[in-house]
Amino acid sequence: MAVIAVDCGGTNLTFGRYRPDGVGEPVGRRPAPARADAIPGAIVEAVTPLLDASVEAVGIGIAGLVDHERGMLVWSPHAAGERVAVGPEIAAAVGRPVAVDNDANLAALAEALVGAGTGYRMVLFVGVGTGIGGGLVVEGRIERGRGFLGEVGHMVVDPSGPRCACGHHGCWEALVSGTTLGRAAVELARRDPAGGVARAAGGATPRGEHLAAAAAAGDPAALAELAAAGARLGRGLANLVAVLDPDVIVVGGAAAGAGEALLGPARALLAETVEGGRSRPTTPVVAARWGTGAGLVGAALAAGGKG
Repeated sequence: MAVIAVDCGGTNLTFGRYRPDGVGEPVGRRPAPARADAIPGAIVEAVTPLLDASVEAVGIGIAGLVDHERGMLVWSPHAAGERVAVGPEIAAAVGRPVAVDNDANLAALAEALVGAGTGYRMVLFVGVGTGIGGGLVVEGRIERGRGFLGEVGHMVVDPSGPRCACGHHGCWEALVSGTTLGRAAVELARRDPAGGVARAAGGATPRGEHLAAAAAAGDPAALAELAAAGARLGRGLANLVAVLDPDVIVVGGAAAGAGEALLGPARALLAETVEGGRSRPTTPVVAARWGTGAGLVGAALAAGGKG
């Protein structure tokens, strides 16, 4: 038996063939549609070449508010439009059952069942990519609240802060995300054309990965930028620990590729600011096992009936 897994984030639409236990690998990537109503067609076009008699289901993760019971994308900060029946449209086109959920929920499922959160009862996943997504898995099941639990990137942590893609000001993801790290990389390269970030970019437009590479090479400006971003990440994590008190926090997404240069300062700020920090057990903050592939692994698990 095989399943097809799809991860439609804020920037990319990635897809591949997997086993229902999450074993597999992506086979393609294309830009995510800018309009919500274009998402079903884009997914059908991407996965149709992968269909054969062995494929029994399709699992799809999408950034935004997803009604997983009806397979509907209710709203997304990254794709214009609302209330698109993604699951039913794709099921009609491919002739297989389709499971649709929020992309961070599925990444959380992957890390909880077969990743860095294995063995913990309550796993909080925080994905730092185009924005910040969150997912909570308790005893192997995704916790959804009334339907949309996990939109942690839209906690307002600084009302006077920059405008977020959702339309509000000072959301957590407007202060630290792959997008903000990309902007920081561009600014560092502009200020110092001979510096570490510019060298890592090698003439290309600087991105967050170049910031991380420069930091790994010991560039002081890049390290300082990631330390500041890590502190902003840790402040949000402290808020989540105060509310949820998870057994472990798994940090994934593209920006988490910065590793300890980002996570070390995040842990320090979390320990410093969480309520009653000296009197409560330390909350482990660990890097995702599956990196940017966690959403696909989770989509495969969902297609196989997990979560």
